[in-house]
Amino acid sequence: MQKLKLNVNWFFAASATASYMLGVMIASWSGRAVNFLTLAAGLIIFYALTLLQELQRFLTSNRVNPFTRVRSGGQNQSSSALTLIVAAFFVIFAGLYLLLQAQVLIGTNLLLLIFLGLIVFLSLGRFSRLWFNAMSWFFEGLVVSPIMFLLGSAIQEYQFSYLLFLLCLPIFFLYGASAITLLFSEYDQNSSSRKNGFIASVGWEKALKFHHGLTLLTYLGLLIYLASSNTWSRNWPTLLLSLISGAEVFFLQQMAGGMRPNWQLLRALAIVQFFSLIYLLAYPLIIK
Repeated sequence: MQKLKLNVNWFFAASATASYMLGVMIASWSGRAVNFLTLAAGLIIFYALTLLQELQRFLTSNRVNPFTRVRSGGQNQSSSALTLIVAAFFVIFAGLYLLLQAQVLIGTNLLLLIFLGLIVFLSLGRFSRLWFNAMSWFFEGLVVSPIMFLLGSAIQEYQFSYLLFLLCLPIFFLYGASAITLLFSEYDQNSSSRKNGFIASVGWEKALKFHHGLTLLTYLGLLIYLASSNTWSRNWPTLLLSLISGAEVFFLQQMAGGMRPNWQLLRALAIVQFFSLIYLLAYPLIIK
């Protein structure tokens, strides 16, 4: 099988995984025993759907018809992609079977998995793909939180509450802000990304406003969650991340003013701020 070069968004995949595990930790903190089989099933379904998404992008960007009898380097890669597609569907059905056997493929879990599948397959359609690419941070953010975050807790049979909803909002907002920062870096350094995508669709000035607005909503959401959940004593350090977010806003504003941005620093700030939020929310649950 020839090796495929897939353009996997590792930040998205890792963020969704971290959000999912935070949901599992919340369920465990409530006193429920973690079912590692259902935990693994939820993850492999997500990874398989993500693989299908990337494989479809590869096949649609490949000019070689995967069903032709002509053998070439591109054809070999397309055959490898088709093999992986079959394997991904097998993994999805295996994961669903495990959830069905554990009797958790019902109610909220089923709805969340349906929404996850709909968002992934929205990116596969000929016309919907353009819409998806233009708002990639939004759809990816929906997968990261609330879908994967709530799935992590619900798959462990944790009862949904309004506090979970309040917590999933700042996670969504901060992912969106971080993703937009990474899109700015890609837009500046990759000429192909300038033809389509979020920044090309709305313009960099409006994209900056989206970023700043999402950053502000993140910390407003955290304040509302801390006040409503009475968890100020253990979760107040999350507000200190506003220093990192403020630095990110500052450097992006310098870019808007004409200064050459340090993209390596901006990418690091975007990644660190998101995973630091997940860590600071999870740490008190681990040391309970």
